Amino acid sequence: MVSPIKVAFLGPEGTYTHQFGNDPQHVEIFPQPSIKACFDQIHSKNVDYAVIPSENSTNGQVVFTYDLLRDWFIPAPGTPAPRFGIVAEQFVAIHHYLFSKAHDLSHVEKLYSHPQVWGQVADFLGEEKFNGKYSRIDTNSTAQAAEKVFEDPTNTSACISSKMSGQLYNLPTKAAEIEDLKGNTTRFLVLGYGPMLSSESDSHKDVSLEEKDVGAHGKPSCVTSLVFVLNDNDPGALCEALNAFKSNAVNLTAITSRPSKVTSWEYVFFVEAEGPGDSLPMRRSVEMLHEHCSKVAVLGSYLRSWRYKKQ
Repeated sequence: MVSPIKVAFLGPEGTYTHQFGNDPQHVEIFPQPSIKACFDQIHSKNVDYAVIPSENSTNGQVVFTYDLLRDWFIPAPGTPAPRFGIVAEQFVAIHHYLFSKAHDLSHVEKLYSHPQVWGQVADFLGEEKFNGKYSRIDTNSTAQAAEKVFEDPTNTSACISSKMSGQLYNLPTKAAEIEDLKGNTTRFLVLGYGPMLSSESDSHKDVSLEEKDVGAHGKPSCVTSLVFVLNDNDPGALCEALNAFKSNAVNLTAITSRPSKVTSWEYVFFVEAEGPGDSLPMRRSVEMLHEHCSKVAVLGSYLRSWRYKKQ
């Protein structure tokens, strides 16, 4: 009998991350109290993979995740870089539900949810029928929000959570699919110790056409994620750094930044580039990037999900 794959995810059970990683036949799941705990579990090799939310199509990046990627891959001097990296991505359609044991929404005094959710349901919360006097309370996850409502003896609280969370705690549904945009989607990254995807690798043969994005020549599309810190903030410094990719005909699909936490107004930049990490154009791009940066790290190289831009 094959041992199940051990996967850490942002818990408790019922979160959107749980929905993505839930495969009881082949996966043993380990809910974690925070995204940081997911990183700690994969670093300690207590699990084979860790599933973390990366960004939402409505509300943008999950800053907790980007900050942790920064802290792990751009570590303090003398601290070794992690051996794990990004090995896969997936996109999950997100539908938010309002749950409450209150007989009338006007009786709700506390509304619980994950901070990433508020911006995804702004239109619903602005409607007159739910424009009562309540306090918004952040939780570590949408599942924890449902747990809070379940444990409330006063029946004066509500939560915005996944359908799975409400079913798990048998909470009454007050409103379904309340997200502002019906194509609302969250991208998840999978952290692991698998080898970086090779341009010569046949690993893609184990993946069905429905589960991958096929690029030129019938091969799966690949993406490589990197993080870097510029040498200085002189005019044009970022442009010169990014020109490393243009010079080698490597297309960038995303760029974002986070404060470095080392120097005020210094930023760490994250980019995603099309192509496997060991391809000649990508290797040359990284070499040129080093000329303009004090720190450069490859977060991982992995197959592009077929759901990318197909939501």
